[in-house]
Amino acid sequence: MRFLNKLERKLGRYAIENLMVVICGGQAIVYVADLLMNGFATDMLYLNWSLVTQGQVWRVLTFIFEPNSRNPLTFLLSLYFYYMIGGALEHEWGSFNFDCYYLLEIICTVIASVFVGVGTSYYINLSLFLAFAVLYPNYQVLLFYVIPVKVKWVALLDLLFMGYNFIVSPVIRPLIIACLIPLILFLWDDAVRNIRLFIDRKKREKEYSQYWK
Repeated sequence: MRFLNKLERKLGRYAIENLMVVICGGQAIVYVADLLMNGFATDMLYLNWSLVTQGQVWRVLTFIFEPNSRNPLTFLLSLYFYYMIGGALEHEWGSFNFDCYYLLEIICTVIASVFVGVGTSYYINLSLFLAFAVLYPNYQVLLFYVIPVKVKWVALLDLLFMGYNFIVSPVIRPLIIACLIPLILFLWDDAVRNIRLFIDRKKREKEYSQYWK
């Protein structure tokens, strides 16, 4: 994105490197605090627009530190996974661009919470995964921690599930839209290129098979 390139030349020195270390570390701290205080930490940090309008403005940022699971094993595995894909995106884009992407996700989620009432980091994490799947479609993950599968197929299932929720659950539509806006803005060119490469590869495979018949 040309706009980001210009912005990086002016503000790039202020970029936060290893942003996912900060976010994952914050989530780990909140998770431990919840165990000690019976969920009080999350109650004070999650995004509730009504409470924001009452003066608890810190919630527009602190909700990103809300743990994504109560189960210890699931929490640790997801923490590692999102640290890994966040690091991969930062390596691909650079720290400044990745910071801008995450900041835009936060802003879009906060705006969506005005209409929904609450916001969550779930769709931000989903957006990170979808971005990772566009850039590294053939990377293998373990579905249900057992079945090896390429991330592009998991991403396709996530998109189908997201589309289903968009249809049947109007209340969360703003959150879904908020998740997709930064994804489209940052990855449209990459997605189009990958689709063209896939189509070209299929054409070559078809021509090759016909040639050897």
